[in-house]
Amino acid sequence: MTHSMDSPATGAPGAVRPGPPDTLGIMSEPRPDAASQAAGTPPAGRYDDSGSGVTGKVVAGFLVLLVGALVVAGAVAGYRLSATPTISGEVIGVTVVDDERADVVMTVTRDDPGTAAYCIVRAQDQTKGEVGRREVYVPPSENSAIQVDMSIATSARAFVADVYGCGDDVPDYLRR
Repeated sequence: MTHSMDSPATGAPGAVRPGPPDTLGIMSEPRPDAASQAAGTPPAGRYDDSGSGVTGKVVAGFLVLLVGALVVAGAVAGYRLSATPTISGEVIGVTVVDDERADVVMTVTRDDPGTAAYCIVRAQDQTKGEVGRREVYVPPSENSAIQVDMSIATSARAFVADVYGCGDDVPDYLRR
């Protein structure tokens, strides 16, 4: 089955109808009525030039100051965290008195012995489950290392004790 196309111009069978004019060449050429401008510059009056960049300079200066302040604040915070006096505790002995009590002896070492500290000590069973806990006040002393004795009430028989952590931000209820 063959189809024939009739051209509207000629009406002859099989004639090819002319296509639209080639617009690609026309669009790439500048229009004769277009104003000539330098490449990359906007038309005059399109953007407000009255501030002449002062607002942008103010914003840039503010951002530089803000970033500088953040850097300084980060450096100060880092220094304060690293300059915090070191306080550590170590359990040196545990005596299990009964199913409800364990006596613990620990050593607390501080960079600044004149500063009060506190430690959290845990009593644990054989599965490392916590069966008792105590916060212990460590008073200021003349020595950097001090021995502290305490009893921990337990909910079951203790097997071991450890120091959970120590610090110098002593809660008010522990101060004597």
